[in-house]
Amino acid sequence: MQYVDGALINALGIVIGSLIGLSGGKRFTTDFRRQALRVIGIVVILMGFKMAWPLPDAINTLLSLELGLGVGTWLHLDEKIQHFGQWAESRVGTTGFAKGFISATLIFNIGAMSILGSLQNGLTGKFPILATKAVLDGTTAVILTSVAGWGVIAAAPVTLLYEGSLSLLASGLASVLRGVLLTDIKAVGGLMIAAIGMNFVLDTNIIKIGNLLPALLFPLILFWLQIHGLHFL
Repeated sequence: MQYVDGALINALGIVIGSLIGLSGGKRFTTDFRRQALRVIGIVVILMGFKMAWPLPDAINTLLSLELGLGVGTWLHLDEKIQHFGQWAESRVGTTGFAKGFISATLIFNIGAMSILGSLQNGLTGKFPILATKAVLDGTTAVILTSVAGWGVIAAAPVTLLYEGSLSLLASGLASVLRGVLLTDIKAVGGLMIAAIGMNFVLDTNIIKIGNLLPALLFPLILFWLQIHGLHFL
């Protein structure tokens, strides 16, 4: 159970937010919603820095982020994720149960926080990223449900299944991803989380998080190179 606690809390946050949205979500002003997201962003920044600190190997971390950014940019990952999100938001303009379900499922699950939070939960048994995401998704659910109706709440079990599966997969790799390697992965992931928070605060996509996702693989590659005699310090 400890490896899916974060997914359970995230799903619960969506349910609570959806119920609030159904009962009176339209009462929240646009300014309040924007300010609420910025406050969440500040917390996410601090959480990311805490996760990354102390930076164990600055060169490895920088190389992982830069190489990951290069691969992600080449694959246009962030652009593809943004297109998915825009398509999901456009579904709110349609009618019926499906509009809320499809929109919410994509918005809640396509993004770096789902992946990073699930990895953290599976590898360490802790879930501050997914707990914070539960607040964020709950806030989003309030807004979505007030517009799109009951379909939003149906995204909760999908989120539970998706994030829970990722967490269980990560827990199976915990015996391999440990020690220095786990610390390096946490440092890269923490800085990505801080970048997500910065985007929330600035209310813009100034840092393209989607393009950074391949960076999570490079600590593994660099670790393999190091144990075969190639060092960068």
